Amino acid sequence: MEINLPNHWSDFIKTFTKKHKEDIVYNVVHVFRTEEEIRERYDTHEFEEFLPEYIPIADDSGGQVAVISKNNKDTKVYLSSYGVLQKELLQVLDRDLMHWMQRKFPFDRVQNVLSAAEIEKREKENSLLVQKVSPFPAITEFLKDPVCIEGLALPENYASIEHIYYFQDGYHYNSVENKVLASDAPGEFKPSWIVLASNYFADPFFIDLNEAKEEFPVYFAWHGQGNWKPVKIAENLTEFQKVLLQIQSLRFDKAGLTDYFDENIDLENPLWEEVYISIEEEDDECVSNSLETYETMGSKVNLYIADIGPNKMKVIALLKKEFGLSGTEALQLSKEPKILFRTDYSKWLEYDRKQLEDLGARVEFETLV
Repeated sequence: MEINLPNHWSDFIKTFTKKHKEDIVYNVVHVFRTEEEIRERYDTHEFEEFLPEYIPIADDSGGQVAVISKNNKDTKVYLSSYGVLQKELLQVLDRDLMHWMQRKFPFDRVQNVLSAAEIEKREKENSLLVQKVSPFPAITEFLKDPVCIEGLALPENYASIEHIYYFQDGYHYNSVENKVLASDAPGEFKPSWIVLASNYFADPFFIDLNEAKEEFPVYFAWHGQGNWKPVKIAENLTEFQKVLLQIQSLRFDKAGLTDYFDENIDLENPLWEEVYISIEEEDDECVSNSLETYETMGSKVNLYIADIGPNKMKVIALLKKEFGLSGTEALQLSKEPKILFRTDYSKWLEYDRKQLEDLGARVEFETLV
C-alpha cells in the first residue's frame, strides 16, 4: 500500500537535503530522505498493525523513532520507540519538522514550564518592544501588508506588531531552553536588531532600531552558521517592500522575473544572487505546476478571530494549544479585539474556519495582495 506523505514532510525534506548531504547528521540522527526508506521501516516495524496513523521519518540509531501523523493538518513531530509503537505513549518532540531541524533533531522531550514571574516578564518585554516600534510608520506599514513569497528564500512569515517580541524567538531568546541569546559580543544577534520576517529556512530579515534616521535599512542573515553575519539587502523598508511586490507580481513569469533582476537588482549581493540562481534553476514545468496549484488553492489570506464568542474557555484552550502559550498568555491574547490565527491559502484554512466557528467564534478573512 502506498504511503501518502503529508505536504509539510515534502517541504521539509527539500530543505533538509539542501543543508545536509550526509546520511547521519549530528553523529546519531538518521533522517529518512525518501519514501522508499520510510516504507522499509514502516513495513519492517509493522506500523500498519501497531501505529497505522503515523509515519516514521527519523531515528536515533538507538531504538527511538520520530514519527509524524498522516493527517496533513497535524504538523507535530512525535517520539516513540520501535519496540513499543502505541499511540497513547507518543510524546511531542516539537511543533513541526522545520523547528525540530533548527534545534538539531533532539530526541528528548524538552520540558519548559515557565513560572508566573517568567510569563509576566515576557509579557512586559512584548509590551516594551511594541512601544518601541509602534511610533515608526515604516515598520507598522511593512508588517500591516505582508508580501509572502514562497520558494525563493524570501519572506514567508511576518511578525505582528501586537506580538512582535514572540517573533524574536530563536534570535533574541530561546523559548525552549528559556535563555537570552541577544548580545553586543561579536557574532551575536544584537539587542537593537529586530526581526520583522523570516523565510522558509528561518533565516531572518531584520532592521536596527538605531537606524531610524536612515528609514531602517533591511538586513538578512543565514540561520545556523554559528555566528550572525548581516548582509544589507535594501536601503530602507519601503524600498524592500516595493521590490517584494514586484517579485510577487512576476512570480510565475520566469522570463519577466529574470529580466527584472537583470535590470534592477544588485546580483553581487549574496542574498539576491542566491534568489536569482533559484529562479534560473527552477524547471519551467515546476513553475507551471506551481501556478496551477496556486490557482486551485485560492488566494493567500489571513484568518482572524474577530470575536471569540460564548465558549471563551474552549477558544482560549485552542489558542494555548495552537501557539504554545501558557494559560496566562492565551487569556491575554483572547482579549485582543482581533487575533491573527493563521496565514495560508484559503483552501487550507477551511478546517480552521470550521473549527473556530463550531466553537462559536466569529472569523474574518483578509486577502493578501
